[in-house]
Amino acid sequence: MSTDRVFPDTRATGLRARRLVLVTGAGRSGTSTIAGALHHLGLHIPLPVLKSNESNPMGFFESTWPLRFHRRLMEKANIEQTDGRPEAADLMATAVTPEVRRELAGWIADAACESDQLVVKDPRSCWVPWLWAQTAAELGIDTGFLTMIRHPAEVIGSRSTYYRSNRPGMDDWQFSVMNLCGWINGNLVVERGTRDARRVVLRYDDLIEDWRPCLTRVRDVLGLTFDDDLQSDHAHAVDDFIDPSLRRHDPSWEGWNLPAELVEIAEGLFDTMGRIADAGGHDASAESAMEVLATRYATAMREAQAIAHDTILAENKASAARAISEYAVGLPRRASENHIREWTRKAGSLTRRDGWRRIVGRRR
Repeated sequence: MSTDRVFPDTRATGLRARRLVLVTGAGRSGTSTIAGALHHLGLHIPLPVLKSNESNPMGFFESTWPLRFHRRLMEKANIEQTDGRPEAADLMATAVTPEVRRELAGWIADAACESDQLVVKDPRSCWVPWLWAQTAAELGIDTGFLTMIRHPAEVIGSRSTYYRSNRPGMDDWQFSVMNLCGWINGNLVVERGTRDARRVVLRYDDLIEDWRPCLTRVRDVLGLTFDDDLQSDHAHAVDDFIDPSLRRHDPSWEGWNLPAELVEIAEGLFDTMGRIADAGGHDASAESAMEVLATRYATAMREAQAIAHDTILAENKASAARAISEYAVGLPRRASENHIREWTRKAGSLTRRDGWRRIVGRRR
C-alpha cells in the first residue's frame, strides 16, 4: 500500500467532521447496493430519490437533483453517460462554469443542513469527481470517494438486459461494444480523477459475499461514523438488504464475440483496479499501470475512428438531409426552398460527428 498520502482523521479530536461520500463507478456495478448499505448504516441520502423498478428492485438510493445536474452538464458538453471517447472528461470540464459551481454549492449546503454525513450516488459523477470535491471543500466538507468495480462482462450483460431498448438504432453487437468502451473509459476517468483523494475501491463480489469487512474498510478509510459496530454476532438491516440472488449475470466473455483488444484492456483494467482495492485505495504501481492502459485504449479508439471516418461522414450527411427535409415540411414554399439550399450547402461540408444538430439547432 502506498504511504505517500496522509489524510487527516478529525475523529481523533473528538469532533464529528462533515463528510460527503461520492459513490462512483460504472452503472450496474453495485453502486446502488453500496449506497443502500450506507443508508441503512445511518448516512443521509438527500431526498427525493429515484423509485425502484425491475432493474433495481431494492432501490437506487440515487438523489434526483445530482442526476439532473449531471444530465444538464452532459447535454451541454455533448457526451453520453457511457461515453467511450477519451476526450469526454475534458469536454465535460468545459461545461463547468462559475454559475454551475454556485448551483452545486447551494445544493450541497442545503443537504448538509440535514446531516453531517452525506451520500451522493450517481454513476454520471465519474466525469466530474473533482468538481464535487472542490465545491464541498469550499463549504468545509471533506469528500471521500467510493468506487465500485464489477467484472465488465457482468456489467454489459446487465445493461443489455435492462437498457437495450433505449438504443433502437443499434444492433446487439454494437450496443455491447458501446457499453464496453463506456465501462473502460469511465473507470479510467474516475480512477485518475480520484487518485490524490481519500478513496475506497470495492469489488462487487466482495460486497455481496461479506459486507461487514467491506463497510469496515469504508468506515475507517473515509472517516465515517455508523450506527452499528459491524460485528457479526448480531443481525443488521444490511443483512436483508444485500441479496446475492439479485446477481443475474455471469463474469464471462463466452458468447459475446467482442473486439479482442478491448476485452484485453478491460480485463487488465479490472485486475488493476482490484489491486488498488486490495491495497486500501492507493497503489503506485497499479496507478502507473492504469496510465499504460489509458494510452493503449486511446490508441485503439483513435485507430477505430480513423477506420470509420468515411462511414461516419456519410451517416452525418444522410442525417443532415433527413433533418432538413423534416424541418422544411409545413414552411411556405419559397422559404422552404431557401432553407433547403442553405442547409444543403452546409450539410455537404460536414465532417464532424453530430455537426448537423448544431446547424438545425440554430435555425429552430
